[in-house]
Amino acid sequence: MFPKLDLIAGIRYDYENKKLAVEGEYQKDGQPALVTQPDTSASANFSAFSPKLGLNYEVADNSNVYLTYNRGFRTGGLTQLSSDPSQPPLYPYKPEYSNNLEAGTKNTFFKDRLRLNVAFFVTTVTNAQVPTLILPEAITVTKNTGKLTSKGAELEAAATPLKGLEVDYNFGYTNARFTSLKVSQNGQAVDLNGRKQIFTPDITSMLAAQYSYPVNKKQSVKLIGRVEWKYLGTEFFDLANTIKQSPYHLINLKIGVSSKLFDVFFWSRNTGNQKYIAYAYDFGAVHLGDPATYGGTLRIKL
Repeated sequence: MFPKLDLIAGIRYDYENKKLAVEGEYQKDGQPALVTQPDTSASANFSAFSPKLGLNYEVADNSNVYLTYNRGFRTGGLTQLSSDPSQPPLYPYKPEYSNNLEAGTKNTFFKDRLRLNVAFFVTTVTNAQVPTLILPEAITVTKNTGKLTSKGAELEAAATPLKGLEVDYNFGYTNARFTSLKVSQNGQAVDLNGRKQIFTPDITSMLAAQYSYPVNKKQSVKLIGRVEWKYLGTEFFDLANTIKQSPYHLINLKIGVSSKLFDVFFWSRNTGNQKYIAYAYDFGAVHLGDPATYGGTLRIKL
């Protein structure tokens, strides 16, 4: 009845068993030694069904639209609560669930010389697993304490405008915020509702162009040059959104020769020596990204 309409359906079952053992602590003062925290261990089981449903409609021979839904599952685990021996030594936290809705279109033009895909998505996460660093004990405690909503769009384009020239472009926009988040800081409950999700740039963009020039067709010898431009938008590294990386861009270059017997390439990463935060910790320590790096790669094909 609907020859151009496809129904997509599937289901996945996950089962996971986790075990965690924590070595005890003691003080050497006195005879015998004073045990401040005994050895302890615990285990927990987690399971879930994850369904997937979707519709795909062929608008034309080179174009289709789709709508999919799937339920995500992130297993739970075991965590310490503190170094206080009066607290439970190991505490289980629940699985994290997500409802993911995506709609989009996939297209090819000019005899497959241009590919253009566009997608829009909405994801809601419940029982979000939020890790919190407890100082001065330096213990990371994970609790189910948040709800998260993520909305965005993605664009993917690939073109071959000339023989040997390939151009790729990807763009992504993500607005991911906690709709409910309460954490404990210095013994007090802190409401972080509305904060952005950590390690999630609001914009990602990449443009790459690669040109291959045949030198010897019999030996498949090609001279290859590639340039990449990457852009990352605003990103936060702590739940309170106080550690922030402003937008920045990187340029990577590569040139070399490829053949049936070997590949040899010279490359540079972060060619402009852009300074940026690669990742950071919620107590303030940051790790900078790699500076301008140059190198070469030789691969022998046996």
